[in-house]
Amino acid sequence: MDVGGLIKVALTWPPSPEELEILQGILGDRVKLVYPKSRKNRFLELIELAEDADVIIGGYVPDSVILKAKKLKLIQTLSAGVDRFNFRLLKEKNIRLATASGANAITVAEMVFALMLAIAKKIVEFDRLMKKGKWAPYNPETASLELYGKTIGIIGLGNIGREVASRARAFGMKVMAIKRSVEPDLKEKLGLEFLGGPSDLDYVLKNSDFIVLTVPLTPETKGMIGERELEKVKPGAIIINVSRGPVIDEKALYKALKRGRLRGAGLDVWWAYPPDPKAPSPRKIHLLENVVATPHKAGWTLEARARALRLAAENVVNFIEGREVKNLVNLDLGY
Repeated sequence: MDVGGLIKVALTWPPSPEELEILQGILGDRVKLVYPKSRKNRFLELIELAEDADVIIGGYVPDSVILKAKKLKLIQTLSAGVDRFNFRLLKEKNIRLATASGANAITVAEMVFALMLAIAKKIVEFDRLMKKGKWAPYNPETASLELYGKTIGIIGLGNIGREVASRARAFGMKVMAIKRSVEPDLKEKLGLEFLGGPSDLDYVLKNSDFIVLTVPLTPETKGMIGERELEKVKPGAIIINVSRGPVIDEKALYKALKRGRLRGAGLDVWWAYPPDPKAPSPRKIHLLENVVATPHKAGWTLEARARALRLAAENVVNFIEGREVKNLVNLDLGY
């Protein structure tokens, strides 16, 4: 059913002229766009701006904003992860939540391989030596690792996982994957060596040289890689996490890295974030020599941002015109 009338859409951030051009070009004149004037006080401003808004577009929306929003019907995020949202409150207020899932899949998949190669090829280690004027000798300890012929285990085969699988095949890797619900013919379509469900996690861990985590953070996935699972991992494997920090048990990962059970880890997501003084890792995992650390930027490129804005605007048009809203979150499942 067509919503009708002028729709008020509140943005959670002060957009750049380029971002406004993308949004206005798709939303047209049926929408009144409002947004905070500064990033510093944006949530305080947003409480007032969203009070009579029909839609909010942007990032995380705190409870203080949602509680004051009297007409809010849809929150359209610019990201795939929504674990910070209060699903119970959204259900109580009958507010739908949609993501920009897929918009940054290419970007994140490229970061996965950047982290894999940085560790496998010892890029960070060699760079540090060269800056000190030192040349690594030729011996087994300085030899790097080929990706060709190795097995990659992808835990979570959504948009990002599928992009990772595609690039892994280009590197000549064997691809195994775990998916919550296995779709018919998906194994053949993606050229996978193995595709299993959650009960097959141990098998994939035991047989993978590289393990890539791309699952959403839910009660079921929190801590899914713990001490027991890391004991199952092939010795010398490399683990890459671009999902959410708490998917891996921090203490167990620290232990596996210190013991040398894992060759290394590439981490873009963390257990603590600023302004928490313990950020990014209370156990200081980011300081370990066999860890390559990045500040949750795997999905951040201008290209991905533009795709997310276009996807979000198109989805709001779907909402306005009574068509299917894509990427709706199941508030009971959390993704």
